[in-house]
This record gives sequence, structure tokens and C-alpha cells, in this order.
Amino acid sequence: MNPDFLPALQRSLRALGEYAARHEVNDQTLAEIAGEVDRARQLVAQARGAHRANACPRHPGGPVDPTAPNGCLLCGTQERRPARPLPQGIASGEVLRFLQAHGQDAAARRYGAQAVTRALVAAHRPSSTPRPGEPAGPHDDTEGAK
Repeated sequence: MNPDFLPALQRSLRALGEYAARHEVNDQTLAEIAGEVDRARQLVAQARGAHRANACPRHPGGPVDPTAPNGCLLCGTQERRPARPLPQGIASGEVLRFLQAHGQDAAARRYGAQAVTRALVAAHRPSSTPRPGEPAGPHDDTEGAK
């Protein structure tokens, strides 16, 4: 069964349920109900007969790549694309200072988006010990004395 048809089938069945709330039924209403029943029946037949082109839960209707493990061209392309290497010897503090001075776009061009992201995450992560290559933060003894 192809689950891609389930949202359309759900909409069709909801539309059929809305007819139950109507108190007046005439020939036009019966024709609309018959049309909606036919649509729902067609969707069930399509869901039975069609198989998902790829097994990707993130891109179920996406393009097919027979060489990708799950058959998804979009995920296969991401897996084949090598990650941009992080610059060596650059501390997060340096990236953060450049980011504050020149903005995120300039920092991403200079250091790469991954380095900027890691620096931002490290800046917001509470840490009691400094990371290698980063200066220790200020120490406040007054908090413990309260």
C-alpha cells in the first residue's frame, strides 16, 4: 500500500462525513455524495495498486535514485556530497568575534557555515571547563557567598 494517498483519502472521507450533518437531502446532494464516494473509492484503489517510488520517509514523493540506499534522489545527493571541512586552528571565540563585527553571512563565507554554527552552539552551552583553544570565561566568586 502507498501511504501517499492517505491525506487525500482522509479529506474525501471528511467531506462525506459533513453530508451527515445536513438535514435536507435532495437530488443535487445525492449526486455530490455519489461523486465523493467515487473519489474515495478511486483513492483506495490507487493506494492499493501503487507502491511508493522510494522508501524515504522525509521525501516520500521525491524523485527516484536507484543507486541510493532508500531510493531517494534528494537524500542520496546529500549523502554523496562531502561535508565542508572545518578550518583547523580556529577557535570558536575568533569566529564569534568576527560574527559580531561583520555579521553571519560574512562569517559563513570566511569560516564556513558549520564553523559558525558550532561557535554559536558552543557560546550558548553552559560549560564549567574551557574547550581547547578557547579562553576561560570570567569567574565570579560572589555567587557562592550569597
